[in-house]
Amino acid sequence: MIDRINRLQLRSPGPLGERLGALRRPDGLLVAGGAALGVGSLLAYGLSGFSYWMLAAWVAALAVLSVYLWRRDRAIPHIRLFDVLAAAGVAVAFAPVYLISLYRYPVQVSSDEVAIIGVAKHFAEAGNVDPFGVSYYLGRPTMLFMAWGRLGELLGGFDLYHMRLLHALFGLLTIAACYALLRQLLPLWWAVFGSAVVGACHSMFMISRLAMRENTSILVEVIALALLLWGLRHKNLLATFWGGVIAGLAFYVYFPSRATFPLWIAFLVVLALLFRREFPRRRLAALGAIGLAGFVLMAGPIVIAEAKAPKTDSTQPQRDSVMLFKLGRDKEQEWMFKSTFLEAYKINVKWGLTAFNNKIVDHGFIYDNPGHGFVDPLTGILLWLGVGVVAIGLVRRRDDEGALLALVSFVILWLAFAFVVNKAPDYTRLMITLPFVGYFVAQAVRFAAGRWRTIRYAPVAIATAALAAIVVWNLAIARDFIDLGKRNGEPIGSTGRYLAAHKHTPGEIFYIATSDASPYYSFGGTDTAIDRLMLFADSPTQVGAPIDPFQLKTFNAPPPLALFMTRAAWQTAAGELASAYPRGRIRNVTPDGGRVVLEVPS
Repeated sequence: MIDRINRLQLRSPGPLGERLGALRRPDGLLVAGGAALGVGSLLAYGLSGFSYWMLAAWVAALAVLSVYLWRRDRAIPHIRLFDVLAAAGVAVAFAPVYLISLYRYPVQVSSDEVAIIGVAKHFAEAGNVDPFGVSYYLGRPTMLFMAWGRLGELLGGFDLYHMRLLHALFGLLTIAACYALLRQLLPLWWAVFGSAVVGACHSMFMISRLAMRENTSILVEVIALALLLWGLRHKNLLATFWGGVIAGLAFYVYFPSRATFPLWIAFLVVLALLFRREFPRRRLAALGAIGLAGFVLMAGPIVIAEAKAPKTDSTQPQRDSVMLFKLGRDKEQEWMFKSTFLEAYKINVKWGLTAFNNKIVDHGFIYDNPGHGFVDPLTGILLWLGVGVVAIGLVRRRDDEGALLALVSFVILWLAFAFVVNKAPDYTRLMITLPFVGYFVAQAVRFAAGRWRTIRYAPVAIATAALAAIVVWNLAIARDFIDLGKRNGEPIGSTGRYLAAHKHTPGEIFYIATSDASPYYSFGGTDTAIDRLMLFADSPTQVGAPIDPFQLKTFNAPPPLALFMTRAAWQTAAGELASAYPRGRIRNVTPDGGRVVLEVPS
């Protein structure tokens, strides 16, 4: 690949061609060695799997190629101290929204939270794990769970609070990273404005308050695009290479971030068509190839691992979510309860195209906040105004390639989530559009403020009022979700918090009456039910074996104990349990009384 770039660039003069022409000098051995190590590591992984020799060759390839590209151009980004302070300041400003009362609110605990915490704990404690491979959890990449587990340990352990804290901290880091990208597209204070729009989005901060890993998709996306864009503008080979590497890293985090490098390639194609004079095609081809080299080196192992994994429904997430595959089409029809796929598809397209302006709840079933959509109504209106302003600016050549990157990326994602990806709108998938949403909202308000620039302080007042309205509106939407949990409770969260509040009673054992035929939770088997209790316990000995609800009449265990049941299960065995435990008392676990607990003191 490097040789092809060399032959291509030597035909045209210019700084980039001269730097790449240096491949014919003796230090060309350096890049040849790096390329050989990279190809060798991928071949070794494909043929014999993971080994420390393969890992050493892979790391060496990254290091050698980076040293070579650094030698070709030692330019580094000029980062102003004020930009660093601005990025940190936006993140700090939103810290209370992301961090305060994480354990208590939201009351709702997603089943995915329990699963992700358990998988992260497993890989943090396991030995001889392939970091590039697929995990046992739905075939998702292992690398993120390994990192998530180690970071969770450093923060304090594998409980609900500390794992929520980890995700929330990554949310704040994502806001700062968004500034790094938006600062290349906007003036300083408008970049702050756009980053604040991202941080203030209720979907962003409420999902970040859950023990998930979804915001890693945005973090990797914006870092990769920031490096790639800087490398493009400054003809910097090292930044372009590492932009491709980070885009490859997107294959190891939350799945939607895999769109990052395809978005970049699509942008380069459109750029070559619309900005021919500013960006010659040979230059774009050269930089694209260098970014591709970094991308392939990073993403190659997981692509190999997924290709070798068993082709089952649970290990092929793209087949489950993308309607190009039959499984994805079948899932869409099943979720929409329609007799034909075409009926379901039409609804998916409609809800996907209006995802930023409708009030359809999260079809990922992670953040179910009835009456509200993915973004607040004001953001939804300003978004399309900003899209129009940027599109007209590009047609009239007032805007540059940064605006084109945002427009191309957003339009592709918007259409893909409607026409190609099912379950629209899925909020956790839509999160990768937020950096572009923040950009377009900033452009819309900037345009409106510019109409009043002749009046002193009017632009500042307009921008401040718009941002304040967005923040307050999103806080109000988030409060509705929190109030919903406080008012109605939630089986996993309410049961777990009851256990946590009573687990310090000496010798108390917690039991749960559940079975596949009569489950305590709305879904999940007996093992899942025990895992959900164990998340809140201090020790496995505090949780007893599950009890078949149909055997409650003969239940006999020494007190002190707490027995969780559904209201229906309690009513069938109330007499026998009352006789067996005359000092016991029944209490509601959820406010509606659907789940109850029998408390028996010692």
